Amino acid sequence: MKIRIIGPVVRTGPRREPLKDYLERMHKLTGLCDGTELDSVGVKKGPTSIESRYDAIMASPDILRVIKEAEDEGVDAVVVSCMGDPGVMAGKELVNIPVLGTCETSLLVACALGDKVSIVTVLQNEACAIEENARAYGLSHKLASVRSINIPVLELSKDMDRTLNALVEESKKAVEQDGAKSIILGCTGMTGLGAKLAERMDVPVLDPLLVTIKFAEMLVVQGLKPSKLTFPTPPKKKIVGYE
Repeated sequence: MKIRIIGPVVRTGPRREPLKDYLERMHKLTGLCDGTELDSVGVKKGPTSIESRYDAIMASPDILRVIKEAEDEGVDAVVVSCMGDPGVMAGKELVNIPVLGTCETSLLVACALGDKVSIVTVLQNEACAIEENARAYGLSHKLASVRSINIPVLELSKDMDRTLNALVEESKKAVEQDGAKSIILGCTGMTGLGAKLAERMDVPVLDPLLVTIKFAEMLVVQGLKPSKLTFPTPPKKKIVGYE
């Protein structure tokens, strides 16, 4: 089995760690089975971070290209690594393999753990887009709040202690003031901080990329794919300006 992580933003500098080390760390953190292979492919066109609806739209065309290439190469499932879920719904129409977004998947899992969930994201202008996603997934009644730590995506890793402390502060407010029974990290740039945050919280904390990768593995094992009654294959037609 092969699961592909799609990086939905264009990298302009070197990776923080070699790709091989990153994939090994993701495999271990996710608890994947020994026979599950993990790889990662990024887009070539689009924004360098996704922090708005505009960013998500601009990222989507190349995300769809990478999704289709994954199916053509025999990949069993793809995970779009962004809480905006850019291109995910269209991707489910385009291919016949599981296409998962981290927002939808982590919300579904969180609802199995408690009746109210809060998402703690990067910037407050992301809140409306996340709330729209929750409504589209039929889960807005489960959303206690969307809070932000006011740290841009590209600055999350510059001071991890600062990022973690901000997550703790807003997560505690979500529980004490908003009634959240579980917390979802609101950006996949926070991957790896879920366990550290959970140590300082009394509610479940979901690390969305890790949850979604494991969920993808389960779907492949069970032979489950998106319904073509909900996600019908698009009619063949010429799309001007695109391959």
